[in-house]
Amino acid sequence: MIQQLKKEDMKNLKKFYDQTYGNLHILKNNLHIKWQFKKNPFLKKDKTSIIVYKHNSKIISHLGFIPVKLKFFNSIKKGVWHVSFFTLNKFRGKGLGLKLVKFSNKSFDFAMVLSGSEGTENIYHHIGGHTMGNLKRHINILEKEKVEKYLKKKISFQRKITKTEKKYKLKRIKLLNSRYDKFWNDVRERYPITTERTRKYMTWRFLKHPLVDYHFLVLENEKNIIGFSIIRFENKNKKIKAARIVDLIVKKEFEDELISSILDYCKKKCHFVDFFCTGNFYSTALKKFGFFNNRYKKLKIPTVFNPIDTNRRSKINFLYADLLKSTKNDILANKNNWYLVKSDSDQDRAY
Repeated sequence: MIQQLKKEDMKNLKKFYDQTYGNLHILKNNLHIKWQFKKNPFLKKDKTSIIVYKHNSKIISHLGFIPVKLKFFNSIKKGVWHVSFFTLNKFRGKGLGLKLVKFSNKSFDFAMVLSGSEGTENIYHHIGGHTMGNLKRHINILEKEKVEKYLKKKISFQRKITKTEKKYKLKRIKLLNSRYDKFWNDVRERYPITTERTRKYMTWRFLKHPLVDYHFLVLENEKNIIGFSIIRFENKNKKIKAARIVDLIVKKEFEDELISSILDYCKKKCHFVDFFCTGNFYSTALKKFGFFNNRYKKLKIPTVFNPIDTNRRSKINFLYADLLKSTKNDILANKNNWYLVKSDSDQDRAY
């Protein structure tokens, strides 16, 4: 039997997690569970965004989902990110994952996955979905010797430094107000298909996160916001320290200033900065300030910290399915129509 998780299933869910995940897995953290699957502002009240398949009253298969508003050109679509697929070994090969996905899709226009496995890709292809490919990983090495020591090899290229005169102020904020609303409404046209970054969504996703201390940085021209970036520092590890740009939205004419200001903000706090995103958004400006696309350099700089995990795959792919079949395939297949970043779905989490 397939159903959305109910209150009375929580003990059963804990047993399922005990069977399937080690004690250090994020799904064993109640703060994360409550934030991810109950507090989402696009989720109906008193609902939990977990779907389960039960057999003899026990949970045997699990699917989490994250509802979002999808800014789709001049309209808003109902989007869903699928996360945390798992079926007990005994029941695999019976199509339970496909059944759960189809059940979850009933209320949405678009279904999506970041970092999908081969099995997830097969499910998406069964529902008429597509694999777009991998997000770009832009990297800027701030302390070359430290990174070389970690990699145990010399890096054969130098970080370029472009000097730019700073005209505007970058500052960290802890609260969003109507200035943010005005900025997002002004800039959103730049991104054809992306998460609708409402004040409520951004507050839930970053400012009220129970486990991660996100730095919400805004670039200001007098009292107006002209760009923002969300930074997450992973600097508790003695081997190598990182700054993750997990979101970046800016008016085109202020790209250089924001990227340069971000690097200044990160200096002496980390050894490298990275940024995952789709398409060619900011590519010219990022290159100008010393970022390179690691798809070509292929440096084995870890993506997973807390603790460092060199075995986890370093690439993030993107799968999507137009559930209403309402958009031409060539529009959806164009990577530059999609603006997705690491903090979409569940790809930037506490551990």
